[in-house]
Amino acid sequence: YKVWPFDKRFHLLLNVAVGGDWGGAQGIDNSTFPNAMEVDYVRVYKMIEK
Repeated sequence: YKVWPFDKRFHLLLNVAVGGDWGGAQGIDNSTFPNAMEVDYVRVYKMIEK
């Protein structure tokens, strides 16, 4: 790198979806809430242009 790309601010959206096809039809178990997601690290790859 000529310039370190991570010196600039950026955002990464991480999502834990709840429900889906089954959850929409059957509902979800509310006893699982509240809950949390802990992220140890994230690896980002450069997308290969097609």
